[in-house]
Amino acid sequence: MFLSTRVRYGVRALIELGMNYQKQSVLLKDISKRQNLSLKYLDHIFMQLKTKGIIKKIKAKKGGYLLAKPPEKITLYEIIEAIEGVRRIECLDDENICSRSSHCGARIVWKRLNAKVDEVLKNITLKDFIRESKKFEQMDESVVFSV
Repeated sequence: MFLSTRVRYGVRALIELGMNYQKQSVLLKDISKRQNLSLKYLDHIFMQLKTKGIIKKIKAKKGGYLLAKPPEKITLYEIIEAIEGVRRIECLDDENICSRSSHCGARIVWKRLNAKVDEVLKNITLKDFIRESKKFEQMDESVVFSV
């Protein structure tokens, strides 16, 4: 499965929000700087995430962004769907697109594969990404302190 840079960058930014969950909002410019991502590009991604209710914007002097719900409630499927939509083989969404749809063995296999991929994406949460990212933070800290 191919995941676009928009999805990968969106996940990176959401990890930052997740690491600050229930602490404080995070400014988009700070995420942009730490992640070395274009502010304009990130702003576009955040508009999509906000529209789908994954994040919320705090409008105040020290505003920024927060997760709209706990990291364990945000699935990778939901993130992909918000940013670019989960792409499917056309005949799975519209069987009229192909005259062979009603008698195509490949379509049946594609349908099973599609269901498995959806299952995996729906069982990976933002919390999984955060947990793995924290392991690297801890390793980085141990290297600094061991010198």
